[in-house]
Amino acid sequence: MSTRFLWLGWRQVWVCFVALSTSGMIASTYSLIAVPLMEEYQTSRAVLMLAMTVLSGTCAVLSPFLGSLMDRFSLRWLLLMGSLSIGIGYASLSLTTAFYQVLIIFGVFIAPANVLLGPMLASVLLSRWFEQQRGRAIGFAIAGISVGVFCFPIIIQALLEAYSWRPAVQYLGLILTLWSVTTAVLVIDRPQLKGRWPDGAVSQSERAAENNTNGKNIRWFTLLSMPAFWAIVGTVAVVTAGMKGTLTNLAPMVMDAGVSAAQAAQLISIYAACSFMAKLSFAALADRIGPHRLMAFSILGFAVALMLLIQAKMGFGVIVSGVALMGLAGGLMLPMEAYLAPKVFGAQVAGRAMGVLTGVILVVMLCTPPLFGFIFDITGSYQGIFWFFIVAAILALTLIPAIKLPANP
Repeated sequence: MSTRFLWLGWRQVWVCFVALSTSGMIASTYSLIAVPLMEEYQTSRAVLMLAMTVLSGTCAVLSPFLGSLMDRFSLRWLLLMGSLSIGIGYASLSLTTAFYQVLIIFGVFIAPANVLLGPMLASVLLSRWFEQQRGRAIGFAIAGISVGVFCFPIIIQALLEAYSWRPAVQYLGLILTLWSVTTAVLVIDRPQLKGRWPDGAVSQSERAAENNTNGKNIRWFTLLSMPAFWAIVGTVAVVTAGMKGTLTNLAPMVMDAGVSAAQAAQLISIYAACSFMAKLSFAALADRIGPHRLMAFSILGFAVALMLLIQAKMGFGVIVSGVALMGLAGGLMLPMEAYLAPKVFGAQVAGRAMGVLTGVILVVMLCTPPLFGFIFDITGSYQGIFWFFIVAAILALTLIPAIKLPANP
């Protein structure tokens, strides 16, 4: 591989890293913005978390359509559209006069940006540029999610302390747009535009041979009939849905236990730092101990993290331990879908399998944030929903053996 091609390829990794850091902060930092929104519009926590339901629902609907566009149109222009959309979305929040307008903005501007700047972009772009090092490239790109979750809570909290919430979200929109637009211009859609193939070493005839597999005949309804498909859904969804519900409610939850708003922002950054470390070590751990054991560690860590958060009133140290462990558990689980899809269903249908998996998991995640808020509204505590996910995690452990891997993956 030439030095120039290596540089161009890893430049695309950097683009995806930045894009994912932008999309990754949306759900994880909503709890910081939710506090002034709740005070402004006097909504219940269940209603407040409907923004996350709108976000997930719209993303689930848009993902197949926008994924098709990524196959047919310039990724650079789609990324630029996503960068502008997220900036307009956050700036528009400052103009709202009722909470239903917040929900509209999340559906019309922020959700499309979340898809256009999210993992689907990284999967499409980096699969074009890398063959031999694709796992490493996607792994580094996905780590951008944790960097965004680590950095943006600090930025958002600083803006909220320096300004009232309306100008604060305006400045946030500007920062997000500049951050993502400046890297979008670096996108090169395909290495063929530079006269090369992935990794700079694969010929067109070799790629044609690689693509001649039976796996491409698997249809979405066939996937839905496979036990391994539902086993992956059950294991991944328990951790990711529970994690999303916890993160989106984290700030009001810990503030009820006497934690300050600044400390709440620090907790999100602690979560992101632990998730970042877990994602970077994911490939090495998966190769050494296998995905089944890794999934079990993730699920058990997630359950223990919730047990610690149930004891939040014992002090800030217990909360930090719970949040840090959840970051480690979630960081190990988040790449699992992309790791297992080609191994279980075949490399040639990995995209289709991931698309159907993502759609089903998003349906599960739709109700999680408002469910957390609803349980709090009727019980005055998050303990009920935490115990629900602890039991679900224990049951998810029994699904792991159904995920069958080929003898020679």
